[in-house]
Amino acid sequence: MPGELQDRQNVSVLSEAFSTFREASDRLVSTYQGLEEKIAELSRVIREKDRALDSQGQFLDAVLKSLSTGVIVLTTGGRILWSNPLVAEWIGEQESEILGILSDWRVWPVSDSVFQVPVLWKSRSLIVNHSVVQDREGRPAGHVLILTDRTRIREMEEEVARDRRLKEMGEMVATIAHELRNPLGSLEIFASLAQKEVSPETPLSDWVGYMRVQVGRLDRLIGNLLSYTRPPEIVLDRMVMGEFLSRAESDFRRILEMRSRAGDPPILFRVRGDMDAVIEADEALLYQALYNLVTNAFQVLEDGPGGEVVVEGTVSSGGDVCLSVEDNGPGISEAAKEHVCAPFFSTRPKGTGLGLSIVHNIADAHKGSMAFDSRPGRTVFRVRFPSRRDCSRPGKTGRAMREGEL
Repeated sequence: MPGELQDRQNVSVLSEAFSTFREASDRLVSTYQGLEEKIAELSRVIREKDRALDSQGQFLDAVLKSLSTGVIVLTTGGRILWSNPLVAEWIGEQESEILGILSDWRVWPVSDSVFQVPVLWKSRSLIVNHSVVQDREGRPAGHVLILTDRTRIREMEEEVARDRRLKEMGEMVATIAHELRNPLGSLEIFASLAQKEVSPETPLSDWVGYMRVQVGRLDRLIGNLLSYTRPPEIVLDRMVMGEFLSRAESDFRRILEMRSRAGDPPILFRVRGDMDAVIEADEALLYQALYNLVTNAFQVLEDGPGGEVVVEGTVSSGGDVCLSVEDNGPGISEAAKEHVCAPFFSTRPKGTGLGLSIVHNIADAHKGSMAFDSRPGRTVFRVRFPSRRDCSRPGKTGRAMREGEL
């Protein structure tokens, strides 16, 4: 009996222990299940955070790539972590190449201070800004270099300075031109009186005539200078194309006669077009534009055996007027084509470089345009403007001269 009692006691203890173990096991399973749920929830949150960070990273990468500045991110040891496409375009793609150029610019290796350094690189004017990336303890963890292209700003500053100089020069030229015109007018009067007193059969008559031509040339030069320094004022008038071209032809043939006497090569000169057409324009300004174009053509043919110049005036069905001057000279060089309308640009040693600029201004004032086409053996300049439109006020609405826009 004592043994059976002991066995029952042992069974009871074991049952209680097993029951306690089962309860503990159930609690452990329940806790584990709760932990699994929490882990699953935490994993879901982490995945969402990862997706959000990845999206933000892609967005930030897209923003940095679209910047108009170059960005270089480096470690403190000099390893490039990231650079945007502009850096590859301006400097290069290889890390060694970039670091070598930064070293030439003396912006790498860098100190821990922030700086801004101007750099001239090839055809670009750059500003290199440096900033330090710090860790949580405030220690340097990396560097960021920002490259800003100031080329266009520098060009604009130069353009402003050039415009200021041109304005000052224009004011000076206008003053000098006015002072010159008074004695030049006296010379023209006395030359005219002298020619009346000289017998036409004597050489002195030719000399006086040549003097009058040169005085007229100087007067036109002064007029060109004054025309450039002030915008043309349009005074519209109805005029017949044929009458206008005939008057101009007479003057040009006298110029050719004087050139022939001076030994210049012969030039065949022709005028054609819609002679009966009635147009509206400022006759004086239109004559000046035509004169500048024709004399340019004459000068182009001076260095050769001669040539041909053709002036044509036409009116389209819509009423647009076109004046063209064509020559069969050597043509305009490719290098000069970009600058032919720039003020004070001339391919001739004694040229002022104002003739075509003034023609362009006159076309603008008529709300029109000037264009040219040039190749060896043929160059043609055309001035187009509307015949029947309110052009009573000067303006800059016409298009700039462009080659081939004929």
